[in-house]
Amino acid sequence: MAEVTEEEVRNLAMQHREYQKRAEAIQQQMNMVQISRDDCIRALATIEELDALEEGIETMVPIGAGSFVYGSFNDLSKVIVNVGAGISVEKSIDGAKEILNHRKEELGKILENMNVSLNKIAQGMQSIEAMVAKFNVHQ
Repeated sequence: MAEVTEEEVRNLAMQHREYQKRAEAIQQQMNMVQISRDDCIRALATIEELDALEEGIETMVPIGAGSFVYGSFNDLSKVIVNVGAGISVEKSIDGAKEILNHRKEELGKILENMNVSLNKIAQGMQSIEAMVAKFNVHQ
């Protein structure tokens, strides 16, 4: 391999910083996708629990910020599910599970693809680091 010039090292450093920025952006996106996937998993678990309840049972329902209201479930046969673009539809328990399982699987595939991209970026960064280290040794 030919000697690396100082100018090439500066270019490699810029490329390395760009890789870092891309890696950070992908990591942030992965965190958001993981949050969505976890939300699907929680919704599925909640539906499973609701499916085992009797209609008319009174329970506490979370309203956010660690706060609850008392509520009773009069119809446990239907669930309102967000299907995207701000649209929600009424589905049977099984229909809701199907939608949420499909969404969970798709989010899992997205995470896998993002992880592959992140690994490729890491390999590119390691390659640059090796070239720069070689340059520093030869100086």
